[in-house]
Amino acid sequence: MALGLPPERLATTAMIETTNYPVPDTPHSVSRSIARKLRRLLDGVRRASIVCHMSPDGDALGSSLALYRVLTAMGISTRVITPDMPPRNLMFLPGADNIMIGSQIPDVVERTLASAEVIFCLDFNDLHRVDRLAPMIEASGATRVSVDHHLDFAMEADLIVSDPSSSSTCALLYHLLAASGLEEMIDRDAAICLYTGMMTDTGNFSYNSNSPDLYLIIARLLAKGIDKDDIYRKAWNVTSESRLRLCGYALAEKMEIISDCHTAVICLSHEELMRMGYSRGDTESLVNQPLAIPGICCSIFLREDRPDFVKVSMRSVGDIPVNRFCSDFFGGGGHLNAAGGEFHGSLAQCRSRLDEIMPLVAECLSNSTTNSL
Repeated sequence: MALGLPPERLATTAMIETTNYPVPDTPHSVSRSIARKLRRLLDGVRRASIVCHMSPDGDALGSSLALYRVLTAMGISTRVITPDMPPRNLMFLPGADNIMIGSQIPDVVERTLASAEVIFCLDFNDLHRVDRLAPMIEASGATRVSVDHHLDFAMEADLIVSDPSSSSTCALLYHLLAASGLEEMIDRDAAICLYTGMMTDTGNFSYNSNSPDLYLIIARLLAKGIDKDDIYRKAWNVTSESRLRLCGYALAEKMEIISDCHTAVICLSHEELMRMGYSRGDTESLVNQPLAIPGICCSIFLREDRPDFVKVSMRSVGDIPVNRFCSDFFGGGGHLNAAGGEFHGSLAQCRSRLDEIMPLVAECLSNSTTNSL
């Protein structure tokens, strides 16, 4: 007998793939009225555009490409537009090869946005997050729909679905589609995109991921035929030689431990990035790695993309509010344990700004319930 299982156990195992998994509870942010309004907005629409933020991550691309699949299945001609080049480690996502890149074909993108009847703005809370695409969106006469999970939402739209309690925009988009009666339009490719966004925006479900509904969504996506292990491998475990060398260099030579604040800081200059053959996406998840060190509760990564501009990424464990640090000091934001921002100036100046944050980290640690100190 296969696997040595008793007949009743075999029968149970064979039924797993056909089980009707429970539908996750719809959050208050996706009310029936919002779902009805979305269906009305889409009624008769022939052309739509989907826009996500600069330096798109797995959640931005995943939500955009999943929605692209659903709208296309509804017979709506749809284009996905990113302000700049997506990271190469996410180009395995179905539909990624059809993305229009604003920095490469600005005139074509402008015409596309101008002709759209509906523009979906996914995974950003302010138009400045789309850089050069912002004036194009504002000039368009299209109906605007925004779906986002970041704090401090500051955009105008005809339909706004904003829920900072959601772990990802992909999870929020799933709820919106399900509430609108479009869940069955989510095919395997769309499910791959949604799962990728949910996985990457929670560090493979290691933070901001304690909601039971999140795992009900995953069950529904698995039932559509996705291979979550393969998605993990492609998103996290497929790398280039230059990326491996860059991350090794960053951890071995550039990581600074500030012991009294239980904080790790990594700074990479523009010159170092170029010397190591950096490509967009090569430092994805690098900021998470110092948190594996016992006693490290806050990790900060400063990447000098050009001599006068630094990208800031912060991660934490426990109740250290890196979203507040990014908002107050770097004009950014995010979530309690995962946030980002920007600094206009040199890398040295940005590093000096961190010295102002360290006393706040120490204060948070003194009041923290974190057990890893």
